Amino acid sequence: MTATTKIANPRDIAHNVMTLIAELNLQPTPQVYHVFYSYLTDEIPELSQLIKVLIRNTQELDEETVFRIYHKFLGAHAMQQRLNLGVEGLQAAVERVEEAVHNVIRETEGFCEHLDNASDQLSADDVTLEVARDVTRGLSSATRDAHGRYSEFNGCLDEYHNEVRRVRSELELVRRDALTDTLTGIANRKNFDASLRDAVTTTMETGAPLSLLMIDIDHFKNFNDSHGHRAGDGVLKAVARVLVNSTKGADTVARYGGEEFSVILPDTTAENAAKLANKLRDNVSGQRIINKKTGKDFGKLTVSIGLTSYKLGENILEFVDRADGALYQAKQEGRNTCIMIQ
Repeated sequence: MTATTKIANPRDIAHNVMTLIAELNLQPTPQVYHVFYSYLTDEIPELSQLIKVLIRNTQELDEETVFRIYHKFLGAHAMQQRLNLGVEGLQAAVERVEEAVHNVIRETEGFCEHLDNASDQLSADDVTLEVARDVTRGLSSATRDAHGRYSEFNGCLDEYHNEVRRVRSELELVRRDALTDTLTGIANRKNFDASLRDAVTTTMETGAPLSLLMIDIDHFKNFNDSHGHRAGDGVLKAVARVLVNSTKGADTVARYGGEEFSVILPDTTAENAAKLANKLRDNVSGQRIINKKTGKDFGKLTVSIGLTSYKLGENILEFVDRADGALYQAKQEGRNTCIMIQ
């Protein structure tokens, strides 16, 4: 599948992107999706050419390579540059619209004056057929000029609206990038903090239950030291993938920091949170970490999980600290276990 400069239907683009990502055995994180969306639409020719060369040379495109491409062409700095260009384009479009508005106003004033003159001439008692014909020809010419100016004005408006849509799209991508963990593609700490504040606010307003899981990969430092940071990155991505696939849409899975993850569970009781925690632990321990290039089996993963439920009126920091305390206790009690503190 190669890049194309024009795919009319956005649904077709999305389908082709997901198909290509699956063919390359990549995780469809927002960054990966954005890279291949840009590739298939030829949004950035340099990016498209690079991806095309890598595929043609049968070089494996793993998430790390794609993330590097993302940050080079689509990351926060590159996106800011594109956003700046978009703002400049928007300003230029505004100026063209303003000029077109002034032209339309002048044209309208002139057309109205032309109509007044024509009315006076045609209302005269001594008007002749030749004069009437001249007046009609003049009105016809003025109407064509006015129509042309109006069409030009509409074109400027369309250009302006396109620029507005483009800048809005760039802003959304910058916002999304700022809230996403680069390595795993899940919510980052900033996103976690904002999501937890929103969840607590909702719970305070509605009284609905709210639970929180804090999750730590067991013996991760030893794994990193033994097998290297690239293998460690693979572990982090694998755990993130399991957490996302094991939770529902309303939940927020975030990388809290290092090898620690968190899951915010709105409208979830402590009992149901405990069931989910054990499910997550089982799902993670069912994973084996295998190097895709060498086939080397690094063994199984395990995680320790601490969980708690929100107490109405308490400080958010107390809520998080209690979950962290439960996680610490789970690690002290031998790891690969779930502990709940209420």
